[in-house]
Amino acid sequence: MKLLFALFLSALLCACASTPGTAPGNTGGAPSGVEQATEPAPAPPTGIQWRYIDSKSYEAVSPGLGISHRFESSAGWVDVYVYDMKRSWQAGVGDPQFDEHFRSTIAEVQRAVAQGMYASARVGPTRDVRIEGLTFRSVSFRLVRARDGTPYDSFTYLAVRNGKLLKYRISFNTPTPANTEAIAREFIERNLRTGPEVPAGTRQLRSA
Repeated sequence: MKLLFALFLSALLCACASTPGTAPGNTGGAPSGVEQATEPAPAPPTGIQWRYIDSKSYEAVSPGLGISHRFESSAGWVDVYVYDMKRSWQAGVGDPQFDEHFRSTIAEVQRAVAQGMYASARVGPTRDVRIEGLTFRSVSFRLVRARDGTPYDSFTYLAVRNGKLLKYRISFNTPTPANTEAIAREFIERNLRTGPEVPAGTRQLRSA
């Protein structure tokens, strides 16, 4: 399991660092230090149009790591991950192993700094948010690429839906738009309505 997870996180970090053009829930209680879930009133449309790029399947090589889908826009890029780690998860953020899994995604970014992938990474507060009736645990990052010193903002949203982990990594080009959270929420709302498992227009999944 640890090996599978390490492989998955490696793929996730590579996707997060890749710029565009390169290769209703049972929430449970939020742990200490996590802001409680809220679902604000709908914001005005952001006008951002997202384009589906491609999908990858990790199951053939590493069962349990699921699939990912890449989307791009003028604002940045999104990677959507659907996976189960070879088990069934409780909905929302209430699974006993959920918080540990979420915290490990933060730790992996910090390890990436130590390994030289990023020059630095500033981690924002962790909070629970409700989007389309589903509770997500969310954290933001201000990352600086080691190769060229370019800073960019990235958001992670993680929840359980239909027994599987659903993760959004939403990253923004520089200069970063002022309404990043509204753009992220709008994308997730639309993606949940259409179904994150297999986006409309998906071509045959390619293996990672």
